[in-house]
Amino acid sequence: MKTLRWCAIGDSFTYLNDHLDETAYRLRKGYMTRILERLPEYDLRLNNIGINGSTFQDWISVPIPEADVYTILLGTNDWHRPFPMGSMQDLQRRAPGTILGNMGILLDHIRQASPQAVIIAGNPVERADFVYILDPENNAPGSYAPENGLWLRDLSRQLLSAYASEGVRTVDLWGRSGFTQERLIRFKRLRKDGGYQDLPYPAYIGVPFDPLEDAYPYPPEAIALTYDGLHPSDEGAEILAGLFAEEMREALRGAGRGA
Repeated sequence: MKTLRWCAIGDSFTYLNDHLDETAYRLRKGYMTRILERLPEYDLRLNNIGINGSTFQDWISVPIPEADVYTILLGTNDWHRPFPMGSMQDLQRRAPGTILGNMGILLDHIRQASPQAVIIAGNPVERADFVYILDPENNAPGSYAPENGLWLRDLSRQLLSAYASEGVRTVDLWGRSGFTQERLIRFKRLRKDGGYQDLPYPAYIGVPFDPLEDAYPYPPEAIALTYDGLHPSDEGAEILAGLFAEEMREALRGAGRGA
């Protein structure tokens, strides 16, 4: 069996696979480890180069190692920051500073590193109010409202279309994962009317959270598809792994790679 080099490019979803301590071990196994378990017929050697908090712009200056297959999972941090989406023309021109232009530059760097490699990309999923379990001052609102005039659902769909136009195999995580606002977290525990209340979506929207004074709003019993409103729990990671593994198996079989 030939060893296949797998390079994983991504943000915290990818980075945390190898840094479970930064999830306070609420995540016991990341989605990439689960992909490896689902593809025993391939001798995949994983090189996880994910960067916590990264955007497409961060990746245009990162050296890309050689590999036989690349996966990309980026975009949620681009949405949360004031990057313009850009147009398909910006993608074609590789216009830096736009999300689509930066994406195109990253794809060029991957193809320069390994011209014959398989590239598989996923798109962002819905997010609830994020509160980092190790530092509650690091928090951000969910995708139930736009950021800088852009809905995350629109960014996610445009990324999927842009990847397809570039000949990249895609995994529609937004459309197929079931990561909906109602399923991301069971509730958010917040102070209201003189005491703590367990508020499900959408009741928690607009209820203030003080990271210095309030208890962490997502106790273990609040965990659903995410453990902190953003990052996949074990249940969520299993879903993402299944969708990626399905596409990777088809891609590698189609490319004639494997045993």
